[in-house]
Order: sequence, then C-alpha cells, then structure tokens
Amino acid sequence: MEMKFPRLLTVLAAVMLLLVSCDKPEPEKETVTVSVSPVSLSFPTEGGTETISVTSNGLWYAKAEGSWLILSATSGSGNGSIQVTASANAGDARNGQVIFETADNKTTVNVSQLMYVKPDPVQRSIKEVRALYKGTDYKITDDIFMEGTVISDYRRDTDGGLNNYTSAKTIVISDGEAGLMLYCSGDNKTFARGQKVRVRLLDQTLSVYGQGVVQVNGLPLDNIQYLGTETPQAKEITALELVSGQYECMYVAVKDVQVLDEDLGKTFASDSENTSLAFSDKDGVSFDLFTSRYATFRSETVPSGSGVLKGIAGKYGARYQLSISEKADYAGLTGTRFSSANYFYLESTDRTVSGDAGTFNISLVSSVAWKASCSNSSFSVSPASGTGSAQVTVTYGDNPSSSEYRTAVIRFTTDDASVTDKELLLTVVQQPFEMLVQSEVKPWLEMPAVKNEEGKAFFSHDMTWKNQVVRNYSFWYDLSGRVALWVAYPLYRGMLSGVKRTDKWEYDPLVPKRYQGVVYTSYGGYDRGHQLPSADRLCNVAANEQTFYFTNITPQNADLNQGLWERLEAHVRDRVNTCDTLYVVTGCVLTTESDPTPQYIKDNNGNDVAIPKAYYKVLLRYKAGEATGGYSAIGFWMENKRYGDTSLSKAFARTVDEIETLTGIDFFVNLKDEYEKEIEAKYDATAWGL
Repeated sequence: MEMKFPRLLTVLAAVMLLLVSCDKPEPEKETVTVSVSPVSLSFPTEGGTETISVTSNGLWYAKAEGSWLILSATSGSGNGSIQVTASANAGDARNGQVIFETADNKTTVNVSQLMYVKPDPVQRSIKEVRALYKGTDYKITDDIFMEGTVISDYRRDTDGGLNNYTSAKTIVISDGEAGLMLYCSGDNKTFARGQKVRVRLLDQTLSVYGQGVVQVNGLPLDNIQYLGTETPQAKEITALELVSGQYECMYVAVKDVQVLDEDLGKTFASDSENTSLAFSDKDGVSFDLFTSRYATFRSETVPSGSGVLKGIAGKYGARYQLSISEKADYAGLTGTRFSSANYFYLESTDRTVSGDAGTFNISLVSSVAWKASCSNSSFSVSPASGTGSAQVTVTYGDNPSSSEYRTAVIRFTTDDASVTDKELLLTVVQQPFEMLVQSEVKPWLEMPAVKNEEGKAFFSHDMTWKNQVVRNYSFWYDLSGRVALWVAYPLYRGMLSGVKRTDKWEYDPLVPKRYQGVVYTSYGGYDRGHQLPSADRLCNVAANEQTFYFTNITPQNADLNQGLWERLEAHVRDRVNTCDTLYVVTGCVLTTESDPTPQYIKDNNGNDVAIPKAYYKVLLRYKAGEATGGYSAIGFWMENKRYGDTSLSKAFARTVDEIETLTGIDFFVNLKDEYEKEIEAKYDATAWGL
C-alpha cells in the first residue's frame, strides 16, 4: 500500500498557516488630538489681534462663536497658529469662544472683551474751538465743551436785553483769551450778560454765514449750562489792533477814538434800519459801530467826544466793527475832539459782483481832495471827485458774456503832498451773466397748473432718498417780487426724521441771484418764513439744506410764523401718519381784492422783496381703499398778521375750490377729473383732525 503522509502533512501545514494568519490583529488607528495656547484671551474695549498656537498630529478645524471675532484661518494640519481679531466694543462687556476640533477631540479658548465706557466730555478753550474752523463748515464730532462768560445782551427788550442785534437767537461768550458767537436754535430769553456758562459742542457745526464772524450754528439752548456770574472785563486795545481781526467776538475797549465828522449829531440807529457809524483814531484807522434798529438806545445821539469806546469786536465783509454790550460802553467818549493827520484810504480794495447790472457803494475814507476814474467804460463812479470821506457809488451794466468774467479797476487819486499813498485801486470782478433756465414741468400729483406768464418761472429740486433720486419740491416763482407764489411737494412719514435742522441759509443754485431776496439774517420786522418747512425734510442733510434756499423764504409776521402757522405745519405732519401719501401746496398772495397794492421790504443787500398779504396750504391725501379713489382734500387760509394764541381750528379751513377762487390757481390738475371735481368741492373737518 502506497504511503500518502507527505501530501497530508503539506495540506495540514497550509491549513495551520491559514488559521494562524486569520487570527493576527490589525494595527491600531492613531488618535488625532489638538491643543492650544493660551486657553483664554482678553481684549480691551478698542479691540485688537492676538495669536493662538495650535499643536496637533493631524487635520483640525477652528470656528468663532461671536460675530465680533474674526479668525485668520478656519482649518489646518499639524502644528501652526491663527490670529484672532476682536472688533471695537461700543456696548456692554461681552464673551465668546474659539473652538478647535479634530475627528477625535476638541478644545475651547474662552474670549472676553471689556465694556465700552463713554469718556467724559473734554474741556477745550474757546481759542482751541475757534481753531477747528479752517474756512469751510466744520462739524464737531468729539464730545467737548467750552466755558466762557456771556458778553452780549442781544435778548429782546421784552426779555430784559438791549435787543442790539439782528437776531435774539445770538449769544457771544468769551473767556478773556478768545470769544465765539453762538447762533442758537431758538431765541435766548435766559442767558444774560455776565453769566458764566458751559457749552457742550458734540455734533455742532462751526460756520461763517453771510460776511460775518465764526459762529456755532443752530446750537440747542439745552446745550448751554449756567455756572454762575462773572463781570465781563474789557481788554484795552487800539483801533489798529481791532482791525487786525485778532479780537473777534471779544469784549474790548478801543482807546483814543471818536466818531467821524460826517456822522456827528447822528443817533445810534433809526427806527427803519440798522446803522453802522464810522469811528477812527488819530492816525485815521477806522472801524464801524453797529447798532440794531431795535436797540433800546437807538434814538440816543452818539457822543461827539473822543476817548474809549467799548463793545464786542466783530466784522461784516471787509469792515471791522463793534456792537454795544451795555449802555456804559460809550460813556467814555467825553474827551476833546482831536485833529488827526491827513488820511486817504479805501475800506476795501476788491469787490466781486454778479453778472447782472447793478450798483454798490464803496467807502473812501479821506481828509483831502480826491478824484476817481474807471478803466472800463461799462463801469462808472459817482461822485467822480470830492473832498473828505465819501460813499462812492459804482454802477455797472450786465456782463454780455454768460461764461467769461470781466474786470474794472476804479482809481482814486489825490495831489495832497501830506498823503503818502496818493493812488488807491479798487478791483471789481464781475461774474458771468446767469441765464434763466426753467425746469421741466412733470405730471406729479401735487402740481398745480403752471402758467406761461411774464415775470414768473418754474423750478424743481431733486434729492437723494433711499438710494434713489426723487423730487424734493417744485415752486412757481415771482421774479420781481423775489418770492415763490407756491411750493409743491409730496410728504411721507420717512421724511420727518433722520438729521437735525441745518440752518444753511443760501442762494438757490437754480435761480439767478438777481432774482433772489438775500436773507442771511432776518428781514427787519419779519421772520424768514419757510414755505416748505425745514421739519418736513429731515430725511438727510442735503434735502434739509434745500429748504433754506432764499427762494423758499418769505417775509412772514413773526407771531404768525412762530404761532398759528407753526401749529398748522405740525398738524400737517401729524396727518401724514393717517395716510399713504400727503401732497402739499404751500403758497402766498401778494395782493388781495381788498388790498391790491403790493408792499415791499428790503433784504440784506437792499433789494425789494414782496411782503405776502396772506398764506395758504392745500392738502391732497391718499389712502388706498377709501372712497373717491382713496383721495380727499382740504385747504387753509391765513392772513400775514398776528393771531396770538389762537388755536388751529376749522375756522381757517377752506375747500380747495375756495382757495382756487382766492388765488386764481388750479390745484391738483393731474388728478383724474372724476376725483378732482368731487374732493375739491368739500372737506370733512373731523377726518382732517379739526
């Protein structure tokens, strides 16, 4: 029998090898770990960047819990590092985490940041505050305050003041080193001369309006805090130091001066106009004493003697001036009048005028005989000769070019041997002629009918709102009267808030300057009344600034403007909350059937501006889903007069048809006829909140 053990043994060996091979364990998988350093971070209020070192044997991920934390990387492999940046904190203390993870474990870095602590307001001297103004409007964004003593008493006489300025909103303070004018948001009835105050300046604007001094513009009276009393001390200076400009808005005592001969015997001011009287020292250095037509001492005769004249230093245009701070300021003019050396000079040596024909006066200050001539035949001077000081009138025609400037040199000469400068030059630059270009009439719902009428023009201003260019307001303008006969605009809730009143009184860029009433300061005896109220356009700065264009302003009775008319404007804004859109037309009439003769007042440049006899508003309300297509309307009519504490009531309400009869204007012409006829014939007083 054949032996088969070797084959069997071979098979058994293979089976055993297989069994041994199947029982061998696989190698263990390595655990991926991550660790970090440091394990906590703390940031200051202002934020910053810190580094976290990462130790790992594999792939890891990182994430930040806290939107104020930013990571330089969110993943990595092996050892490395990331930067953690914390943004500045403007609120309470806050905590967050940076979490690191691998497939097998995670670790956390706790992050904290200190709370924001609002710093206390920082005191700055008045000199430091003035230095912030560099020639253009400057908004103060730091929380600072200044302290000084009130050196003016421009309050109305009914409030105990001298009423010696163009506006009772004005206060002047000084700390003895510098001074600054405060133009407040309302009349000052509280702060009297000699009171020490603290003024908070956050979000206030430094400006120069017209040709005056640097001022804080539109300052809320609540920003002024009473600290005590301190008697103002006048700093003794010379006339030459005064006209250097370094003492602007300070209380000064100008020594050795007297009123010029031509102003002897005059009163400080007249009842009809503000007055500037010329003073000079022995060397002929001159300046003006400004007095308001409303000053309590306006009817007193200016002292004729020489001596010390005190007052608040200021300027208007090229002329430096004083304004009386208290009646004792002119008590020092008791000395003998002096004879000064001969003098011969101009108050200014350059002048820019518009492209329109016109005139202006230049003061020649002289004690000698002189002659005047002109280099350009389109300009003339009158008188062309004289002896002593004189107001010389320069007359000029329209600039024939709408793109080129033209220049004239007015030459004043004297043959007097005692005068050093025998020739004085005044350079006059005339701007290009401004063309009258009307705006395109659009079919907006607030629009009245626009007539093609001689002496009238239509203009419309756009604004940017909600990232879109939309209409702001349109107006129908009386070119000779220098007032808008109506201003039309839409009104929405969102237009009533967002920014503060700007008080940026300025020319309207759409209208040639020759047709505008210049009212950087108030009309004598009348308020600067808005037709589109500033408070109706607080959605952004640019829109609000457009409400201060001179074309939107009329001479309005102060009691009406600050009383019943203001209550009507507030009521209109309140009605915006009851509808989707309110379409408004505000206007005025210059004549009425019972009073057909127009009346005028002078603006800041001496131009005639028509005084409205009456004002009106017509309102078109739209609310979806209501009767007559969702539309309803009402009108209001008020004479330009004092109403006292009269409440707004339906006694002043009219139908739109009635306002059309009074004005001769067809309102809401772009509304469908089927709605227009019905809503203009009636109004529901209750529905309009009356």
